[in-house]
Amino acid sequence: MEARVRPSVIILIALAILAAACAGGYVRETTPEAVQPTPELVARGAYLVKNVSACGTCHTTRTTGNLAGSERPDLELAGGNVLESSSPHIKAWVPNITSDKSTGIGRWTDDQVMRAIRDGVDDQGKFLLPLMPWDSFVHMSDEDVRAVVAYLRSLPPRIQTRVPVKNEVPFFVGIGLDWFGIGRHRPARGVVAPSPADRVAYGGYLVQLATCLDCHSLGKQGVRKPGDRNLAGSEVPLLEGGEVWARNLTPDPETGIGRYSHNQVKSAIRGATRLDGKKMAPPMLDQSLHYAGMTDADLDAIVDFLFAQPPVRQQIPARKLDAATRARLGEE
Repeated sequence: MEARVRPSVIILIALAILAAACAGGYVRETTPEAVQPTPELVARGAYLVKNVSACGTCHTTRTTGNLAGSERPDLELAGGNVLESSSPHIKAWVPNITSDKSTGIGRWTDDQVMRAIRDGVDDQGKFLLPLMPWDSFVHMSDEDVRAVVAYLRSLPPRIQTRVPVKNEVPFFVGIGLDWFGIGRHRPARGVVAPSPADRVAYGGYLVQLATCLDCHSLGKQGVRKPGDRNLAGSEVPLLEGGEVWARNLTPDPETGIGRYSHNQVKSAIRGATRLDGKKMAPPMLDQSLHYAGMTDADLDAIVDFLFAQPPVRQQIPARKLDAATRARLGEE
């Protein structure tokens, strides 16, 4: 019997091809540009990597490989952890982003690293899994992405001795990535950060770099776009430490942050303590350890941005922590 493809599938494939063609191509060619690592640029990159973007929460090795555990400072950014998402279910190996040539990015050019950060494309021109938050980092300015690379190149190469696990990716996600680049964007070029003098705009820029939307705007079909219950909390659980739903960060007085003060929200971000007084659960528990090092000016800008958002009434489910995380939080 002749095999048949459902018309709906044909239509979807045709639309994906048309969308990719209209976008003008998702993968840009890299250049031989080498970042000049001035002390100022390295310092800016260190601040972005360690504090604003909190890259170590995924890329720094954990003793167990579980992101709910503590980071190993001797293996900063050496990867080797396993990251898991719930919808769609993806299980992925987190790579080493130090300059080790065998297990890290030591053979990559500087522009290949910049392309991976902002465009989600690896050194071979293939799309990275959507667990890498390039939808947020595409907003990173040209100067800041150069600073990140300057800092990464300043680190000693660290060898990852764990055997990489095989990534588990749903068939439709793999096809979308490999064939059509579904969900991709135009390559980042000529990006300029807002002036810090405009605190709300600059706060929005920092929210993107801190990947806040990746959790707090997470919907059942992926990260919701601006205007669609922006920052109103996650609809699906995050799986580190059990099942944890990211909270509503809009200024709604009942389900969000509207009944709290600017300083209370700022202290919560910096102190890994929820506004109801409980300790935050992973992943925010570990990210707050990074965010605690952000400057007062940057945290003030972030909070100003949050309070400038339209309030959204969306009740978030209570977290369901596993035994190890409850013990870590002192809840047993």
